[in-house]
Amino acid sequence: MLDTTQFNELKASGNLPSPSGTALKILQLCQRDNVTLTEIIHVLQVDPVMVGRILKLANSAAYGRPRPVIALTPDILMSIGIQGVRQVVLVFSLVSAHRQGHCPAFNYDEFWSRSVATGVAARLMGTVTRLAPPSELFTVGLLANIGRLALASLRPERYGALLAEAGGPFAPTLSELEATTFGFTQLEVGTAMMRDWGLPKLFTDAVLYHEAPEKSPFQPGSRGAKLVDCLHFADHFASLCFMKDGPRRAGLAELLLLANKLDVADDAVLALSDEILGEWREWSAMLTVPVHELTTFTTLANSPAAKEIKTHADPAFPLNILVVDDEPTMCLMLQKLLTAMGHTVHVARDGTEGLNMALKHQPHIVITDLMMPRGDGFALIQNLRSHQFGHYVYLVVITVLGDHDNLARAFELGADDYMAKPIETKVLQARLRAGIRVIHEHDKLRKDQQELQHRVLELTIANQHSSEAALTDVLTGLHNRRYAMERLTQEWAKTERSQRPVSLLMLDIDHFKQVNDNFGHAVGDAILRQFADVLRSFARTEDVPCRFGGEEFLLIAPDTNLKGAQQLAERIRSAIENKPFVIARGVLPVTVSIGVAEKTAHQNNLETWIKAADDALYSAKKSGRNRVSVHAI
Repeated sequence: MLDTTQFNELKASGNLPSPSGTALKILQLCQRDNVTLTEIIHVLQVDPVMVGRILKLANSAAYGRPRPVIALTPDILMSIGIQGVRQVVLVFSLVSAHRQGHCPAFNYDEFWSRSVATGVAARLMGTVTRLAPPSELFTVGLLANIGRLALASLRPERYGALLAEAGGPFAPTLSELEATTFGFTQLEVGTAMMRDWGLPKLFTDAVLYHEAPEKSPFQPGSRGAKLVDCLHFADHFASLCFMKDGPRRAGLAELLLLANKLDVADDAVLALSDEILGEWREWSAMLTVPVHELTTFTTLANSPAAKEIKTHADPAFPLNILVVDDEPTMCLMLQKLLTAMGHTVHVARDGTEGLNMALKHQPHIVITDLMMPRGDGFALIQNLRSHQFGHYVYLVVITVLGDHDNLARAFELGADDYMAKPIETKVLQARLRAGIRVIHEHDKLRKDQQELQHRVLELTIANQHSSEAALTDVLTGLHNRRYAMERLTQEWAKTERSQRPVSLLMLDIDHFKQVNDNFGHAVGDAILRQFADVLRSFARTEDVPCRFGGEEFLLIAPDTNLKGAQQLAERIRSAIENKPFVIARGVLPVTVSIGVAEKTAHQNNLETWIKAADDALYSAKKSGRNRVSVHAI
């Protein structure tokens, strides 16, 4: 496993793929709680290429604008969202800077093309299932395999040898070779990088387990488990994009199963897959990544070859089936029959291997012999039922006619049905239909539980938004008086314990009543908003700017003594005096009076601290306004 120390060593090498320039500044800027869209635009404008790409994104079909936009404005960024902008800038930067490298065995163009396909598939599948904002899902999908690029950059020669040994960058044995050679896998490196870039833990954990969803720690049906399944679907979809029509057609059955786990019906999957292909081409063009033409999934599914495969299939519900039997002839017969019926089939030769494969593939149905030399069917049934997912597996045992004792024991351990040897096709189909009915009931129950969980989550989010709104001033977007009093109480208690300095700035716009009387309240509101922007721009990450009421504002400055607070207040006063406050009739001069007070040991309670700042403000106004007054200790 990759621990923090190892990752820091890898990062210190300077060879990890990383954003730079404008992208790095945007990432740092977006980590601030009080960052404004204007600040982001200011940084972006020094990079015309990045601005052009964001405008292309804003004009893409994903946002459905009635007319194209030609300039970067706060409204455009607001439609994408600050987090969306942060992640899109990260993606554009990484793709542009790492189109080639020093690992000859690593196909950089194919890596990015496949990554774009994964990102688009995750975005559209996540949109259908409402798992997360589309731009975030695209980023997570595109970066899901960034660890492969990292290993190719860190250890180009050694990793190239591993790629040759495994048979390619997406070979199933590669992860094991990575762990043996380096002590960690590409997924561990990739998720560590994504966390370092500030992506939420829920997303990075989903990336860590998306190649093996059965190992995920998330509870079945939870949002985390669905994100893992969404990325697993997207990864499988991307792999199909690099296959010829024959293998793609065969792989379509598994794609349908993966979509069914996310409650997306087969006909919707085909339409969604074709939409993904279209967006794959669009995003590839935006990122200048090569893309090749493919037969649509709808065409593949309706081709004569596909219809021949489905002649004996049950079109209502393709299954993921595990056959466990030590007789090669029986395994081959069942595999051919079940595949011809349109199902995906995995084969294990004993109970021990069967349990491992069941944990890996999580089948709908397990068909198992009872008497096997290494791990019999009884142990397999018992072990499966002990796992959470195993409660929903439909278990069919194979037995010889008249073996009542073993059959009774199998049912006691949790078997659902049985078939007697030799197996007939009609009996097999009947057992599968019975299994499908039970699986449907299980799915309906889980869907009801998930819907309940979803409603609880929506209610929780709504309550959170309501709480946030109650603490925010609607006009300026700053914290309101209620929040200010709560935060002042917290800072008072914190300073009482730690003895660290904290100061309070109380600000009042000079002659503001005359502004409202002479120009109207609409102009007054515009002045308040512009004033708030200036105050916000001077606040550090730890500072707390608030609107205290009317034209009065507060700035709480933790870890700041009286002298530092006075200097900050003077900078704000000077900036207000020299700022052109724009109104409809032109420019209106605005000044501010500021009172400053540091919390001291002489103050008995919070009210005395606030009164000290208020007294200093009164002194500034009485002395002629447009000045800073400090409360004497």
